[in-house]
Amino acid sequence: MNAFGKIKKTLDGISGNQSFTLKEQLGYAAGIFGNAMGQDCVGTFSDKFGRDCMGIDGKPLVWVGNASTAAGFAIPPVAGVLLDMPVKGKISMTKRLIGLMPIPFALSSMLLFVVPPFGRTGMILWALILTVIFNTVDTFYDMSLLTLSLRMTNNPDDRKNFYTFSSFASSLGSMLPGWVVPIFLKAIRGAAEEKWGYFFPALLFCIPGVASMYAPFFTLREKTSLKVNEKKHKTPLNRETLGAIIRNKPLAVIVLACFFETFRQVTYKLLPYVYDNVFDDYAMKPVIDAVSGTLSYLGLAAVPVIGKKIQSRNLLIAGYGYSALLYGIISLFNIGFSVSKIRGLRWLIGILIGLSGMPNSAIGTLRSVRIADSADYMEWRSYKEKGVPIRSDGILCAVSNISNKINALIKINLYNISLNKVGYQSAFADAAGKTVRPVQSERTLKGIFFVFTLFGLLGNLLPALVFASDGFTGKKREKILDELRERRAVQTENIG
Repeated sequence: MNAFGKIKKTLDGISGNQSFTLKEQLGYAAGIFGNAMGQDCVGTFSDKFGRDCMGIDGKPLVWVGNASTAAGFAIPPVAGVLLDMPVKGKISMTKRLIGLMPIPFALSSMLLFVVPPFGRTGMILWALILTVIFNTVDTFYDMSLLTLSLRMTNNPDDRKNFYTFSSFASSLGSMLPGWVVPIFLKAIRGAAEEKWGYFFPALLFCIPGVASMYAPFFTLREKTSLKVNEKKHKTPLNRETLGAIIRNKPLAVIVLACFFETFRQVTYKLLPYVYDNVFDDYAMKPVIDAVSGTLSYLGLAAVPVIGKKIQSRNLLIAGYGYSALLYGIISLFNIGFSVSKIRGLRWLIGILIGLSGMPNSAIGTLRSVRIADSADYMEWRSYKEKGVPIRSDGILCAVSNISNKINALIKINLYNISLNKVGYQSAFADAAGKTVRPVQSERTLKGIFFVFTLFGLLGNLLPALVFASDGFTGKKREKILDELRERRAVQTENIG
């Protein structure tokens, strides 16, 4: 069978499998698409907007980031308990939360790109309050969608296809702000008008974002083929559940790998500064993003095909290792650094950055597969050790989300401390009240590029090493999944 035939067979498998309908697959993809648009718009550009348009310098931004992230630590446990509650009525709590969150999510993401007439202190409070609201509703929606996805199918092959398909939509949603915002900024000259280059794209993303985020509410239904935690576990959060989470080795590997990937996330936070300040060519960002996005889609399309022969752990190691190699090459441009040299070679460096993004979507998909695998492992091990199958998807997602918030806290501080250390100058108001963007020194530009390449290298190399230590793979994984399927089949017969 040729390559085209393999791709067609994969798509047929996605649309014709027995675990979920194409309508459900498209509904989930639409939800994650809208969510990704808002996340990327805020995550990539809100901080630069604060510095360059609101004139908030580094220390208040660190305070806003830390305070808003710390305020969100209480949300995942609450959401996890709610998501694991038994269904009462026709609509589950998972579906209720998906239906409640899109509008506040979209409004807060848009208002974060408004400069309020409240003075410096008022602007800091504005940014803090809206960031807290955005992070809160994003957490509820994220966890609801992830929990729902874990309940879509118990079939590992269908699960891989499910997450691959949805990652196409997620990647597109993540790339759109990176394409649109720099084009708007390039078209609007002058610091006084630059704020609209952020606001109008955010407004543009609001309407389709809200519509697509509602799609899972109307198209998806939870499929729980196996009832666990029934008699001995009356509440979602209890000692047995927490014990099963702690003994979940695959989940621990994912959490540790994501901790080291924090460096990688700092790299992406620094990308706007690399293009705008170091390269002095913000308009090239959409071009490189398009290259990276196209390659990322190709890498993602290969997951269901290659995944039949190579397990997800090994694909993750290969993806991270490939990106680490590319960032190692980019790091060589730090030797004999000069602004004129870097700007002269900016397209070569940009292409290398684009090439390094090829595994990005595939890595996101494979991580989701491993989280779902960890839920299976948790259920298998709890039954093996205690005689009771414990599967708590909501609490498992809560643990994953809390670890992500810890990483976000680290990322905020690393990112802002790095910019402060290299001497990045925020915008300020002159005597006439006009916003002025200072010219960054060569030392600052060199520092930005050095931190960008260093974190890119570490943020890919370290997760690859962590996943290399994961033993839940190969014949061991297949044996565990076989035992799990056999026990589920026996329990289903007994219930019947």
